[in-house]
Amino acid sequence: MKNEYKNISVVLADTQFLTNEAIHSILSHLFKAFYTVSTKADLLQYLQKETISLLITDYILFDFDSVSELGDLKKQYPGMGVVVLKNTINNTTIKELNDIGIQNIVLKTDDREEIFHAIDAALKGKKYYSGEVLDILLKKETAFEDASILTTSEIEIVRLISGGLSTKEIAVKKHNSFHTVMTHRKNIFRKLGVSSSPELLMYAIKAGLIDNIEYHI
Repeated sequence: MKNEYKNISVVLADTQFLTNEAIHSILSHLFKAFYTVSTKADLLQYLQKETISLLITDYILFDFDSVSELGDLKKQYPGMGVVVLKNTINNTTIKELNDIGIQNIVLKTDDREEIFHAIDAALKGKKYYSGEVLDILLKKETAFEDASILTTSEIEIVRLISGGLSTKEIAVKKHNSFHTVMTHRKNIFRKLGVSSSPELLMYAIKAGLIDNIEYHI
């Protein structure tokens, strides 16, 4: 990293403790300020009160309603570079991120040099995909890889649907509003490219999210 980055403030937004500790250890000394947040509320607070030049985030772990919400955040702070740092990713998510102008993606299994390259590119307004991300772009996806883009909450909802619960019953069980569960359902259908509950359940069986003896239609 260059000395010019000593005047830059960065926010790392991730809910995984070990990831936060590791990235903070690797990068914090390189920048003027390096903030770590584990909630969406804290992230928004820093963006509002500080001049943040770079956001490093595993946005899925913040349970954004959709990738477009991250896009809205980028539009609100157009001068801020964004590096997406994820456990797994697939072609669908890469395309969605590209469509909202986020083209700096690395995986948590990548080495530190890949992370440095992605950060450097993001701060310069350039594109950077790590080698592993490029490999994913070049290979054909399977149902399992498609399903990997679901959040933990979405996977739980798929399993509740497989148990025959209605949207209202899922909302009660998860202590969420009906609207929140409906939003999750729509996101699940969109991410997996399905259009009905039976189609979703068959997809979930093939992806290994549920056993074929679990579901009820």
